[in-house]
Amino acid sequence: MTISNYTNSDLLNELIARGILTQSQADSAVRKSDRALAKQVKAEALQALKTQITEAITGGSDRVFSVKKTGNSVGIMDLVEAERSQVLKALTQLTEEGVFRKVGLVGGVEKPTSEVNAFQIRYIFDAAVPAPEEAAEEVAEEGK
Repeated sequence: MTISNYTNSDLLNELIARGILTQSQADSAVRKSDRALAKQVKAEALQALKTQITEAITGGSDRVFSVKKTGNSVGIMDLVEAERSQVLKALTQLTEEGVFRKVGLVGGVEKPTSEVNAFQIRYIFDAAVPAPEEAAEEVAEEGK
């Protein structure tokens, strides 16, 4: 029997039987593998949620979003099926990727997020407005 015919558990058992690994080392390897798999599954689920959010908002007339529906914004949780914590994680990553701008919205006036409380945080989707980094690059190119 060649090594490619062994399952992972059979291979670990064979290595333990031959004295190459101890039981605690094998258990540790199994736990590490399980953690890596769980992390990969979570990352894939988050990526799928980001895709769902992007598809749900693209083409719509709304441009101000929040995690849950408020009087002056559309709730992302109304558009996709996910837990609040996952939606918030996805919105944070989408903001870092430049899909949204994170702002404080008080009485319809945009303020920096450092000046508002958590209930006034909104996510602006405005494809016409470039991300701050892009705007700075455009200004630098125009100045040449």
